[in-house]
Amino acid sequence: MTRFLMGACVVAVLTVAMPAQAGLKIGDKAPAVKAGKWMTSAPPALPNDKGGEKHVFLVEFWATWCPPCLKSIPHLGELHRKHGKDGLVIVSVSNEDPETIEKFLKKNASNKKLEMPYHVAADDEMATNSTYMADIESIPHAFIVDRKGIVIWTGNPLDPAMDDAVEGVLAGTYNVEVAKKAAATTEKYEELMGMLKSAYTEGDKDKIFKTLDEMIALKPQELQPYLIRRQLMGEYEMQDQVAAWDQKIEAAMQDHPDSLNDLVEFELQKPIAERNPGLMYRSASRAAELTKRRDVDTLAILAEVQCQLGMLDAAIATQQEAVDLADESSKESMKKVLAYLESAKALTKKAG
Repeated sequence: MTRFLMGACVVAVLTVAMPAQAGLKIGDKAPAVKAGKWMTSAPPALPNDKGGEKHVFLVEFWATWCPPCLKSIPHLGELHRKHGKDGLVIVSVSNEDPETIEKFLKKNASNKKLEMPYHVAADDEMATNSTYMADIESIPHAFIVDRKGIVIWTGNPLDPAMDDAVEGVLAGTYNVEVAKKAAATTEKYEELMGMLKSAYTEGDKDKIFKTLDEMIALKPQELQPYLIRRQLMGEYEMQDQVAAWDQKIEAAMQDHPDSLNDLVEFELQKPIAERNPGLMYRSASRAAELTKRRDVDTLAILAEVQCQLGMLDAAIATQQEAVDLADESSKESMKKVLAYLESAKALTKKAG
């Protein structure tokens, strides 16, 4: 979920113009990938070039200054190591100058989390960006191209659907028609978001809530409209309905750890008097359960909730789990939080 939904900024999304997301569509022939310079090794082939029929391509657009892009790097590296032998070729294109990209690669050469073992390119004077990313303004953004050179998936590389698409097309089981329907659903969702913005600007309460209900019916596991509706309940003096709505959100997201974590962070950024402690604890605990207590960020969120609720012993134990699982890039910060929790416990004993 996009982080602009946190706190009071939930409603702000309704007042910001939404860029058109055109660009390539599922079923389109993939344009040429043109590298001004290969910053790592050159790929064995490129979409619709000689030898391309032997490979499935994941063409991603990123930048060194983009925090979400940095989050996608470890996952792309994992996909490369897992499926490179199966014919997956990952090409990551930045429109920055080669010197900037090279500096980034050298700086992170010893950082396993930001290692880029796949094929990184500096764009050739925007030749690749201009064809793949026309009217798409957000990065990271990825395209999966099959062995016939056809785009079969497009979206955020952190979307779990991308992994399913990669594995499906490699195995020859991916259904493009199903993908087209999913893309049509997303397009309809964005259309409804535009209608919601207009209704909010006009102050049309009935249309606002009707549109939100349509968005939820269209994408029942998408957290965004649930949180917008919840925030607007306060604006339209519907506080008596918030508790029941919280239960509905919790039920809808119960099998989605990332959404549960986002829901908890949404609560944590609110004033203490407005938080729902039960929802925070149940959601954070459920997310940890779903990830089998093997995800560092999920454990850190649970530890924060436990701390907020006065469960210091549990928070320390959970944070210790996060420290034990953390890699080099996050271990130090996790240790600092653990030290804080241990100091807080010592202080409570002294004060008691």
